[in-house]
Amino acid sequence: MLVTITCFGLNQACIKNHVVILNLLAPGRILEYHCYSNVDDLGVKRLDFNATPFTIKFHDEIPNLTKWNCILRQGPNNSMEYSYDVEVYKAGPRLIPRCGQLRAWAARIDGIYFARKYNTPLKRVLFWNK
Repeated sequence: MLVTITCFGLNQACIKNHVVILNLLAPGRILEYHCYSNVDDLGVKRLDFNATPFTIKFHDEIPNLTKWNCILRQGPNNSMEYSYDVEVYKAGPRLIPRCGQLRAWAARIDGIYFARKYNTPLKRVLFWNK
């Protein structure tokens, strides 16, 4: 009798999760963002209107809580007077990681929009703080 065993590490067969940040504010309006997790800080960056979206790709931290936040800022004449600290991804403590999750966040003049799936409309979920 022949027994074959295949062993994968926790993340080898798991497609990375994606957090996508889009700037849909207005021509000339810059979105400033600072994204960080419990294990990584990506620093402060800027995204031009309709530029290629910024994407964070990651695996869930097992068995710890995986959480990503992004502080989004914008304003007329790049004043950055409007902001929101958004919890853009959260997976509770677990033994089996979430795989291939999408969290899309879009900054628009009237608020912050969200979608969990590709090819679904973004819906406003937050209003800017001043």
